Amino acid sequence: MTPREVLEYTKKNKVQVVDLKFVDLPGTWQHFTIPIEELNEGTFKDGSGLDGSSIRGWKAINNSDMLVVPDPDTACMDPFTAVPTLSLVGNVMDPITREIYERDPRFIAQKAEKHLKSTKIGDISYWGPEAEFFIFDHARFDQTSHSSYYFLDSEEGVWNAGQDGVNLGNKIRHKEGYFPVPPTDTQQDIRSEMVLEMQKAGIPIEKHHHEVATAGQAEIDLRFDSLVAMADMIMIYKNFVK
Repeated sequence: MTPREVLEYTKKNKVQVVDLKFVDLPGTWQHFTIPIEELNEGTFKDGSGLDGSSIRGWKAINNSDMLVVPDPDTACMDPFTAVPTLSLVGNVMDPITREIYERDPRFIAQKAEKHLKSTKIGDISYWGPEAEFFIFDHARFDQTSHSSYYFLDSEEGVWNAGQDGVNLGNKIRHKEGYFPVPPTDTQQDIRSEMVLEMQKAGIPIEKHHHEVATAGQAEIDLRFDSLVAMADMIMIYKNFVK
């Protein structure tokens, strides 16, 4: 999309607020939200301000002003907010030099793509990660000065085969979770819902299925794409799955 097309998109979808997202140095998505009235064509050039000293590994407090410059190609509706919200992913820019911040992971990926072309190593690199995850029914963990523990549970877990109460016996044994049909695969519907929401956000999906492990291991396969495009899609993927 162009900035103008994004503005038309916001009118069509009756957007009320805009969520600006960026990636910190360890790879966590961060965000802040602006009213729709604050979004105009100039925002895609001049950005919107943030305090870089509060982001891990970035600026000192005496030199903390930074800007998030949204990329119009990343525009999509956020399916999880009560208020109609447009999501935009952006690069982080220095407001003085007007240069993209060297510790912005998205910018690093963009530089890598430019280096690939400038050195004539190749024209483009394609990436197709197999993103997998677990869907647990219960998760507890803690670490104190004198102890630590974690406890994870899933109704699919083979260790629940002898559980009291309602128990239909459809438990996945160790290393037998690859491709079983429902009712053994209890997460068909939730994976399908994840896929549909990702597709609405513009992510091309090839398939989804239960993975090898017991206790709710899942996989949703994305169609391959270039480095920056795939990195953006993986961040959306992780956010939607959570």
